[in-house]
Amino acid sequence: MITPLDAFLQWFDDLPVPLRRHLAHIFRICTTDDTSQMVALPQQSLERFRHWAVKSDFPLRTAARLFYIRSIFDMVILHHKEICRDHDFFPISDETKNIIQLSSRQWEDILESWIDLRSKEMSDTYVHSWTSWMIKLQSEAK
Repeated sequence: MITPLDAFLQWFDDLPVPLRRHLAHIFRICTTDDTSQMVALPQQSLERFRHWAVKSDFPLRTAARLFYIRSIFDMVILHHKEICRDHDFFPISDETKNIIQLSSRQWEDILESWIDLRSKEMSDTYVHSWTSWMIKLQSEAK
């Protein structure tokens, strides 16, 4: 059984690096309270996102992190046209100008693969079952 986190990471790591940087950077902009982080280099955003996503934790926090990732990626991917149309939404500095503009076809591919992942290993049922299984394992280990 593949975990939802492993399925997400496989999906994410299959994206070209510039797309991963772009999504990680948007994730950071949408989730940080530290405005200085909004102008981080896209590569820094990718490294920090990846480190945060895979951080070991107890089952409820791991599941909560996965739900958090899923909800932000849902918003960004499903509303990319509206979000990316408004250039004021993303602060652009000299350091962040290397974020690529994605073609419509690239977004369609991302959308299709995201919807497929969301209907399988990142569906509510799958994630909740995985969370219950992890909690049970943790309880039995005590």
